[in-house]
Amino acid sequence: MRFEWWSTKPPLRAVAPLLAVLALCGCAPSRTIVTGPEADRAERFFAGLPGRVIFPVKASFSGTAVPVAGDAVPFVAGVSAPSPEEEMVGLYDPLGRGVAFFANDGHRVVITRGPAAELAGFRGGAPLNAGPVSVARILSGVPGYAVAAAEAARYEDGAWSLSDGRQTLRSDPGRRFLAGAEYRVPGMRVTVDYPGRESADPPERIVLSVRGAKVTLRRDPE
Repeated sequence: MRFEWWSTKPPLRAVAPLLAVLALCGCAPSRTIVTGPEADRAERFFAGLPGRVIFPVKASFSGTAVPVAGDAVPFVAGVSAPSPEEEMVGLYDPLGRGVAFFANDGHRVVITRGPAAELAGFRGGAPLNAGPVSVARILSGVPGYAVAAAEAARYEDGAWSLSDGRQTLRSDPGRRFLAGAEYRVPGMRVTVDYPGRESADPPERIVLSVRGAKVTLRRDPE
């Protein structure tokens, strides 16, 4: 998949593709496949996580993006989601001017230009066929896709994982909440991590990256 969204002018061009796919690339520790009752418990645990997020969802974030080669770029973002099939994520420059908007209907993410797109060098982009994913759920700290029967495993620290064709989910060692995930969308692997998370409440910090670039989001107080 190829993005042709940005001119070569400002570094904010690196942020929009990252928010479109929400990813953090990292090295996973070793894990052991589990079966039987433990696998059933792991599947029930992950399957119950999406229900913890009650729609509508509204949240705002401040953050920085670090391209593969370049300096950190500040930005602000917001999500408004009446339902998992009606989600909008906005990307803004530090002055609050709209740069790009990502509309998710539960099957495709459609990208449009904001009023400040020209100043930021944002050209737009083709829809991302991500399937039935919820961006609001990912930003709220639960799986983006519905959890189906999948391969269960246990990490050395006791954390569970569950992997199917679209996502690999990882719990915290105490098996209380989602600690991270990898999502497989057309043309790329994407993951998300919630560093420092200590409870099932929406994570205060989210670290995302794709193809070597990284985004850090901090959730604003409600």
